[in-house]
Amino acid sequence: MKFICLPGGFGNAKTFKIQLGPFCKELERDGTASFVFTQGSFSCSPPAAYEGYFGLGPHYRFTEPSNAAVGEVLEAIREFPDAETPEEAMRALLDNMADGGLQYSNVGNALDIIYATMDLEGDVEGIIGFSEGSMIAASVILEEQRRFLEHGIEPRLKCAVFLSGWPPVSTTDGRFVMCDESEEMINIPTLHVMGATDPMIPGGLTLYNMCNMDNAEMFDHGNGHLVPREKEVLRELGQVVRNLIRNVTTSGDSP
Repeated sequence: MKFICLPGGFGNAKTFKIQLGPFCKELERDGTASFVFTQGSFSCSPPAAYEGYFGLGPHYRFTEPSNAAVGEVLEAIREFPDAETPEEAMRALLDNMADGGLQYSNVGNALDIIYATMDLEGDVEGIIGFSEGSMIAASVILEEQRRFLEHGIEPRLKCAVFLSGWPPVSTTDGRFVMCDESEEMINIPTLHVMGATDPMIPGGLTLYNMCNMDNAEMFDHGNGHLVPREKEVLRELGQVVRNLIRNVTTSGDSP
């Protein structure tokens, strides 16, 4: 199965290919999967305090907050408020931010980048997203489901792997889509790769709750907000992904 891979915010295709390299090699060694990488179109610069974290440039984002400073966003998401549910934690986080929370602009343009790459490749059936990339990946899946329901356009994506996930955003108002505020649900099989010590884990759990629980699976790599690279962890994760692909290709899941 061929996967399209989306980096996190302030990343690029080249850097993400390196970050995801050990994971890709694990699945390429027996022909389980192949990978194509894309990146956002918004050129940006990380705040000075985070330059080392995001690595070498150029830096890109798929979309950008239209009503909050980048530094404010990065600081806020590292200190999630305590709450009974991840959705409540997300809302509390947004309520603490200026200008009514977080609202993203040009979401439709971001999705067009993904569709263009999928059109070029022709045989993409899976999607992988890290952090902001998972937000866009989830948004693409919901948009594919809408197109199927409204226009009968068959979805191309059959499964998704979310790394340090983040919930989808609406193409109409640029705000997060959450399960207790929306009837939409990601129906394709999903794998949610998280780290138990990730300070942003409420975002990943909010994404998990947006998915059909009958075919959503979690994998804890035990670390923080990062792409897992440890050999033993990747061996275990690789087997989980193989099972995911096997189940998808034999069951013929549809929206």
